[in-house]
Amino acid sequence: AVTRNDEINMVICQIAFSIFKIPKKIARIRSQDYLNPKFTTVYNKENLPIDVIISPEIEIAKSIQRKLEAPGALDSVPFADNKIRLLEILINEYEDNSYDFYFINLVDLDMLYGHREDPAGYYEGLKIIDDGLDKLMSVLNDEDIIIITGDHGTDPTDGKTDHSREYVPFVIYKKNLNPKYIGEGNTFSDIASTISDIYEIENIFPGKSSANHLS
Repeated sequence: AVTRNDEINMVICQIAFSIFKIPKKIARIRSQDYLNPKFTTVYNKENLPIDVIISPEIEIAKSIQRKLEAPGALDSVPFADNKIRLLEILINEYEDNSYDFYFINLVDLDMLYGHREDPAGYYEGLKIIDDGLDKLMSVLNDEDIIIITGDHGTDPTDGKTDHSREYVPFVIYKKNLNPKYIGEGNTFSDIASTISDIYEIENIFPGKSSANHLS
């Protein structure tokens, strides 16, 4: 029931249940009064048989929150009580050659699972990222480069909710590039310097570039 009137939507759900025996009733409810937690006991078979309530304002707020939580993604859809998230990233735009550079920040492993000590969610999140990487790598051309890193470690099994003092990865991938160990770095400026050299722009960063390993 999606009329402009909350009360009419409620009545429609009641009719759908009482007369037509519709098993699943969905109503759009916009009034904040009806969305008050004290009304939760009202929406049931004995009173108002509404199974799902949709508030456009709340859905918009959730959408904005999802974009803030995963700034590099077009959307972030939660599953399994928010333990798993499906991320939509810019692979289609890549295939269309819309841009030359993409910065994609995937924060869920840290924010949802690392800090919350949820190794199972962490594991499922890693699988989703791995699947996305497989798809991304399948559309790369010979000159494309992927750089993977993290801003810190957050161990979901160490009994703490703070950042772990761990090394973070600095992985550079390019087709037909033989795997090699390029050593330890001291600063994230290493990545900035590497990107500067790849794009042949002025390198203003103090880090050590690894662009020479790409040829």
